[in-house]
Amino acid sequence: MNPVETIAVLRERYVNTDIDWELMLEFAYREILDRDSVVLDVGGHAGRHADVFARVLNCARVVVVEPLPGHAEVLRNRYADLASVLVIESALGLEDGTTDFVFNAGSPEESGIRQRAYNVPENAHLEELQVRLLRLDTLCRDLDRLDFIKIDTEGGEVDILLGGIESLSRFRPILSVEYGSAGYLAYGKKRSTLFDLAMDVGYFLYDPFGQRIADRHEWEQCCDSFYWDYLMGPSERDEALRDRLSGQWERLEKALK
Repeated sequence: MNPVETIAVLRERYVNTDIDWELMLEFAYREILDRDSVVLDVGGHAGRHADVFARVLNCARVVVVEPLPGHAEVLRNRYADLASVLVIESALGLEDGTTDFVFNAGSPEESGIRQRAYNVPENAHLEELQVRLLRLDTLCRDLDRLDFIKIDTEGGEVDILLGGIESLSRFRPILSVEYGSAGYLAYGKKRSTLFDLAMDVGYFLYDPFGQRIADRHEWEQCCDSFYWDYLMGPSERDEALRDRLSGQWERLEKALK
């Protein structure tokens, strides 16, 4: 199957099924990472993935970036016993400095630099904060290795990547990126923006099943269609990445049994 055919099958079989896409992401990076890996978790939130990076996979270095002060403090306490984990209280974006940040107390995971379209608008309770802002390149300047970046920032993903072009060129990490219209439209981006950026930096986009999205037309058919989670991989690692992720569909079906 190709990514468009996969979406058709998902709609036919699982349209009323609550698929755990965070688990699908975990299945993917478990096939990619090992104990020597250096990982950047952008949008650490409650530590759902940092726990796996640090305590299950025992990655050599895990840098967790979380802008909300309360969440960052919880994460610092949670990983105080692990020298391999560094928690940085900051948002990431196009420049270094500070920025306004919209905290949705009713749904903290939907907080971000811009006010996005919320899944349950009547439950949104908004507060405006000032938070630290860093470029990805600033954050990574002292690293000598970077294997994987998870970015889940409610629409700010493209700006983060644009602030990290040097790091993408230097390390060529694999990335996971959440990208859906409820978020990216708040930042003035279009459906095609992420695809065009990936092409510009020599990356391919993949669906959650590790299938490469062939071209812009296929991307337009996939984006905003069934899921929001995508993988980005350096073009020079395309074959190896697809091979490692070839069992993703079977992992999903096993998880749903």
